[in-house]
Amino acid sequence: MELKEIKSIPILNVAEKLGLKIKGRSAHCFAHQPDRNPSLRFNIEKNTFRCYVCPQVGGSVIDLVMQVLNVPFHEALEYLCGRSVSVPKRSERKPEIGAEERNEILQALLSEAPLEKEGVNYLAGRGIRTEIARKMGVGFLRPEDYRNLFWRMSRRFGRSRLRAAGLTRFYLFAKEGLSFLLFPYRLEGRVHAIKGRCLLTKAEAKERGVSRFVMTERARIFYNQEIIESTRDLYLCEGEIDTLTLLQGGYPAVGIPGTGSFREEWLDLLTGKRVVLSLDSDPAGCEASAYLAEQFSKRGITHLKLDLPDGKDVNDCYLDAALLYGKEGTVAQR
Repeated sequence: MELKEIKSIPILNVAEKLGLKIKGRSAHCFAHQPDRNPSLRFNIEKNTFRCYVCPQVGGSVIDLVMQVLNVPFHEALEYLCGRSVSVPKRSERKPEIGAEERNEILQALLSEAPLEKEGVNYLAGRGIRTEIARKMGVGFLRPEDYRNLFWRMSRRFGRSRLRAAGLTRFYLFAKEGLSFLLFPYRLEGRVHAIKGRCLLTKAEAKERGVSRFVMTERARIFYNQEIIESTRDLYLCEGEIDTLTLLQGGYPAVGIPGTGSFREEWLDLLTGKRVVLSLDSDPAGCEASAYLAEQFSKRGITHLKLDLPDGKDVNDCYLDAALLYGKEGTVAQR
C-alpha cells in the first residue's frame, strides 16, 4: 500500500482494533489516567485524532498506532497493512530499564543536543532569556541531527534500550522535518524524562495535523521539582515555557506537562506549601484548576488561582506586558 492509502484507513476502525472504547467520536485517552471525561477526539473528515488534555497525543492514523502501541513508524505501517494479526502487549514492545540506565541514555542525548541559534531565537520570541534556558538544560535538535544521533546511540546502547527510554518517540518530529527543543525533567542529578517541543505555532500544527509535544514517558516528577524543598510559596504552571517565564522573574515555579498529567502522589510534596495555581485559562486548564483546588482543600494545602484573561497562559500575559509584568515586557521582579 502507498503511504497515502495507509493514512486514509478509517481511524475509528483502527482505534477500535487497538482496544479503545469509542463513544461517538470520542474515547478515554490511553496516555493519562484517570481520564474523567473522554478527552480523545477523532476528526473523521481529516482522519486524525488529538487529546485535549495531553499535548503530545495526536496526529494521523499512523501516529495513533505508534502512540498506543509505542512502536516506531515502520512497525506502525506493518500493523496497518495487516502484517500484525494481533495487538502486541506493551510490555513486550517496551522492555523496562532502570533509573540509572534511563538517565545514562537521556544524558547522552542531551550532551549531543546543545541549544543552538534556531532554538535560542524561538525562546527569545517567547521572551525567554538564553541564560535561564541553559541553566535548565534546554536542548535542541534538527530532524537530520536526530536521525544521525539516534543511529550512533543505537550502536552504543542498542535500539531496544533507546525505545525503552522513549527516544523513538521523537521520530514523530523527524518524519515531519521538524526541529524541536528538549526540556529535561531532572531530580537529584538524574534526568527522568525529556519533553520535546517543535517550533510550530498551535495554528500551524493544527493545519499540518501534527502534535507540538512529545515526551519520552509520562512525567513522574514536576518540571523543576528540586525547587520545592527551598521555598514555601510555589507557582504551579502548565508547561515548561510558563515555568521558565516565572523562574526568570524570580518566582519559584514548577511545571506539569499538561492538565491531565498531575499525579496524586504529588499532593504530598505540596503539603505545607502555599500554591498559586497558574494553569492556562482555557477550558482544560480551568477544569484542571478546579479539580486541583478541590484536592488541595481536602488536604489542607493553602492555595489560590492566578486570574488570567480567558484563553491566555502565563507566557501570553508576559508577552502582552499584562497582569504580573512591567510595561517594557520584562517580568516584574519580586
